[in-house]
Amino acid sequence: MTHAIINRRSLIGSAMGVAASTILSRSAIAKTDPADFADPKIRLTSIMKMRGATDDRLCIGYVTGMRYAVVDGVATPLFGMLAATFTRCKKAADDAYESRSFEIAYFTDLATGKLVETWTNPITNKAVSVPQNGSLMGKVLMKGTGLLPINSPMMTVMEFGHQFRPAVVLGEEVSITEEIRIRNKASSTGPRFRYNENTTYTAARDDLANAKLATVPTAISYQSLIGFSPWMGMEGIDGLNMGRGTGHRVVSAKDLPPYFLELMEKYHVDVLNDPIAAIEGKLEKKPG
Repeated sequence: MTHAIINRRSLIGSAMGVAASTILSRSAIAKTDPADFADPKIRLTSIMKMRGATDDRLCIGYVTGMRYAVVDGVATPLFGMLAATFTRCKKAADDAYESRSFEIAYFTDLATGKLVETWTNPITNKAVSVPQNGSLMGKVLMKGTGLLPINSPMMTVMEFGHQFRPAVVLGEEVSITEEIRIRNKASSTGPRFRYNENTTYTAARDDLANAKLATVPTAISYQSLIGFSPWMGMEGIDGLNMGRGTGHRVVSAKDLPPYFLELMEKYHVDVLNDPIAAIEGKLEKKPG
């Protein structure tokens, strides 16, 4: 009996020792395995994989969400939002990538989720026409610390601030937040312009560390606080437009939300058929 007890105790002790050893081993790996995102090269590569790609393939990301008017500290829902960005990057230097994008946003009815073409502003109670436009974004130089516009005439009258916040590693996930701040220069004589945006990209740590992957599955969380668009009819109202949304990176346009694709086929079929031409500014401009 004593012999049996000792054997059982020894067996249990050995098992606990193996388990503890395994836990310690995993703990040690967990402390040494995560990429050092403070390293400029690792940081830039990770950002590119989440925001675009380390090669020149077409990259697409989308968000669905809402916009609100913030007036006198009160946030009033305005409309839903469906937005997508088509991006292409190429390496410009050891520490930088050149990036160009084309963005499309559609605004939807809060009750039905369908496209709004004529919208009644709840702040002014006036009906306005809603534009269905896409926007070619300027060329930018992307670094691990942030991005800089390339040859952008707008920057002669605007103060531009951009940075990537330090990576947050939670378990097997890594998140990096992109922060954009744009406003008129003090010397500007034009209408006041304010643009504040935070976009957080989240991906699997193992995917980011995989040298064979040029881009990785990424979740997107978007928040913004910007001035009212001219078409909204908010002249004379002191307030801001607040936006929020969530979404994902997708492999191809066919993976975008079905209703977004339906709207693209109606309003931006040229972009849908040739997104690279849109990104490069080579699509034929439509009359009007």
